[in-house]
Amino acid sequence: MGDRSQPVSAETLSPALLDRLPSEVRKPAYDRSALKPGIAHIGVGAFHRCHQAEYTDDLLAKDFGRWGLVGINIRPPLLTDTLGRQDGLYTRLIRQNDEVEARIIGSIMRVVDSQENAAPALEMLASPDIEMVTMTVTEKGYCHIPSNGALDLDHPDIVHDLANPETPRSVPGILARALERRMASHGRPVTLLSCDNIPTNGIILGNVVRTFAERRGGRLADWIEANVAFPSAMVDRIAPATTEADIDTIEQRFGYRDNAVVVGERFRQWVIENRFAGRVPRWDLVGATFVDDVTPFEHLKMRVLNGAQTTLSYLGVLGGFEHTFETIADPLLASFVRRMLTEETLPTLM
Repeated sequence: MGDRSQPVSAETLSPALLDRLPSEVRKPAYDRSALKPGIAHIGVGAFHRCHQAEYTDDLLAKDFGRWGLVGINIRPPLLTDTLGRQDGLYTRLIRQNDEVEARIIGSIMRVVDSQENAAPALEMLASPDIEMVTMTVTEKGYCHIPSNGALDLDHPDIVHDLANPETPRSVPGILARALERRMASHGRPVTLLSCDNIPTNGIILGNVVRTFAERRGGRLADWIEANVAFPSAMVDRIAPATTEADIDTIEQRFGYRDNAVVVGERFRQWVIENRFAGRVPRWDLVGATFVDDVTPFEHLKMRVLNGAQTTLSYLGVLGGFEHTFETIADPLLASFVRRMLTEETLPTLM
């Protein structure tokens, strides 16, 4: 008779599996069972899980406190089931040449999908446990007018939310309603921290939330002025889309299955305006920078990093290259970008 044995599927990542993972896989260096929620994040995608969640994981290991993360998604992706089956655990993968680094991130306690109904999001954001709300909702999520940063009162979702404040579907509408509930129930201060790649993101977020609150009337706008902070921030880390090959790498190299893998580069940066309401996670202990003015860092990133990347992309296409790393390896194009940065870009930063 032939061999009827079937291939054994790798075990899916879970808390029970952590102690049996290979030693080269880095695990959370704190007691996850003691985690309490303190941060809510709106827009749990690959970037958040590669950036803010990792900084928070570092903080929990260095200075454990009540800063567990609860994710809220009001748009795709749907992660409740995927991360739920893994109790919030996932792998952050870094590839560099032949080196592969796997790290389990444990800072996310759960993700609430609130696409069909705002109630779960409102309940979490209004909770007295939550003292910090971070967000990565893309530029469109702020429902603002890009030319001046003001709330777009003609935006269909804003029109809907002003008419139906109990069932909001926009980010400004959800935040305003959650703040209204906080004001009415416990009054605890809160910081709303935009982590999107938008210059003056804190100013824009403050504009849209305050304007929405003013349109709602009552005491809300005054309460927000006294109890809510909107610091600006600059974030940086490349987090490319996860592929099946990345998921297979985890299984083949480390022997377990993870359907929530994220991939990032080694470099990361987070610069946050030092303007908070209430308690704040001490991300500055683990590599983030608290500053009085984020603007110089925004200029540095937009003009040097983004400018060089855009230039390399255009020149690379014209030169017949497919990838940026091929473009920068070309001596002529690398020399061109170096001269551009030295002669044209850097003088604007002095």
